[in-house]
Amino acid sequence: MAGPHDEHQSVIGSVGAAAVDSVRFVGGLAIMLHEALGHLFLGPFRGRPVRVRAFFQQALRVGPRSLGVVFLVNFFVGIILALIGGNVLMGLGFTRYVGNLMSAGIVVELGPLLTGVIMTGYIGAALAAEIGTMVVQEETTALKTMALDPIRHVVAPRILATVLMVPCVTLLGDVVGLLGGLLVSWGILDLSPDIYFEQAWRQLKESDVWKGLFKAACFGAIIGAIGCYQGFRVKGGAEGVGRVTTNAVVSCIITIIITDAILNYFLLFRLS
Repeated sequence: MAGPHDEHQSVIGSVGAAAVDSVRFVGGLAIMLHEALGHLFLGPFRGRPVRVRAFFQQALRVGPRSLGVVFLVNFFVGIILALIGGNVLMGLGFTRYVGNLMSAGIVVELGPLLTGVIMTGYIGAALAAEIGTMVVQEETTALKTMALDPIRHVVAPRILATVLMVPCVTLLGDVVGLLGGLLVSWGILDLSPDIYFEQAWRQLKESDVWKGLFKAACFGAIIGAIGCYQGFRVKGGAEGVGRVTTNAVVSCIITIIITDAILNYFLLFRLS
């Protein structure tokens, strides 16, 4: 029977193992990102650029093919935000300012954040599963045998595609979210579309749009980097691929939420 001393040692050992694994994860991710950025920015000057065809294939996968689910979620989030905000503003006698609430809430915060979370489940999991399968089937080993760098041919195009396409998808999702708010404002709150868009446009600043797009680009980098890196960490067969896929989704969502909090602090209070 284990005594209190043994249990104490077990807890310390578990905490230490988790800390070591976290440091190893962050270090490995940083090394992979450093190599990928080197191929993206320095590769063209070395005569070894990232393949344009591979980038466009991944951009098509990240962008247009994910629009349906992003539009659906943002539309109903716009409806929900307008219902809640409209109910509060109606009680205060400021129903006409629903457009202000929608433009600030969707463009600056909910649009980038929800799109990042959606893309995590849609793209981040797919990247981890795809690269994990390549590792299990030794395709990455075959690339190294042919003197081809897996970071250049596999990772760099995927990270570039997520960084560039997630902001584009977010911008379109913002428009759909505002249309969802318009539906509630017009049909339930008896607010004309002219007043709704006038107030939304009056509230919205150019800096707000850029803040939302910057956050979306950061979330895209997180999705691409963690999704790819988790794929390379696979151990075992199909079970290992499923494990790293789950870890990729969880890691991306947690990192996105923490990053969103940090960015909000600086963008809204320090750099505004």
